[in-house]
Amino acid sequence: MPRYIARIKDREYDITLEYLSDRLEATINGQKHEIVVHRLRDTRSLVLIDNRSHEVDVRSNGVKGASAEKIVFLRGRDIHVTIEDYALAQMNKAAGLTSAISHEASFRAPMPGLVVQIRVQPGQEVKAGDPLVVIEAMKMENVLKARTSGVVKSIPAAIGHSIEKGDILVEFA
Repeated sequence: MPRYIARIKDREYDITLEYLSDRLEATINGQKHEIVVHRLRDTRSLVLIDNRSHEVDVRSNGVKGASAEKIVFLRGRDIHVTIEDYALAQMNKAAGLTSAISHEASFRAPMPGLVVQIRVQPGQEVKAGDPLVVIEAMKMENVLKARTSGVVKSIPAAIGHSIEKGDILVEFA
């Protein structure tokens, strides 16, 4: 059974998954949950957790590696979730290391779009959750927020420019 550590802000969740033919059984911090996922579109799904329905949109931030960060849109807000293999997370802890993406060198576009606003400038200190860039995608404005605290080093993005998923928008010192 696959086992993971998921982090949301400063909280950590120990998750074990058991894949059954028609559902998942997840044990989260020792508590069992039954999960059924119905995919609606590319990143959007209807998720039943213990028979309670939730529509979610799960996107990747474009960073590849041993840890993965997902952006889960649920109940009108983005939730940044870092997921790491349990064994790797334990080895990192034993070595005194933190998650592979606890400090970002750059902030990448989670989707293609058009840059309509840049809300930071080089040298500015930002905290997790501060707005960085506003992009227009599919005729909707999306405020992209910092996932970690840091100091803005440079801003490769420019207002009016088209961007692709994974393009660097803001670099941190």
